[in-house]
Amino acid sequence: MLESLKALGDLHRQNILRLLADREMGACEIIQAIGLSQPAIAHHLKILKQAGLISGEKEGKIVFYNLNKDGLKELLKQIDGFLNDLSCFSCSLPKPSPLRQNPNLCAEMGFDPDVCAKMTEEETCSKRKRR
Repeated sequence: MLESLKALGDLHRQNILRLLADREMGACEIIQAIGLSQPAIAHHLKILKQAGLISGEKEGKIVFYNLNKDGLKELLKQIDGFLNDLSCFSCSLPKPSPLRQNPNLCAEMGFDPDVCAKMTEEETCSKRKRR
């Protein structure tokens, strides 16, 4: 799943997938549609292929690229399973932190309580700045 998500993290690769969702394409067609150089497109196609998101079928000297529907279905299945594992997607509330019950837990774990408190303050401040 990680390799697929990394592949999806690039806007050019997302655009290539959108193009291939409509029809199969050769590399030269993708180059023309995306507007990148041949080496750049080759690089993106290699990453998408390694991630199992596209496949290529060679006919003579031309490789025709398609979406790998099985690979995409597998990625969707993995993402769905991952999201279902997260507590925020279940009906129940997440379990409270043991730190709520024992404020000295940071020190008992060998951490400086001031550092733990400072990290929490910085997170809160950065969340406020984003709003």
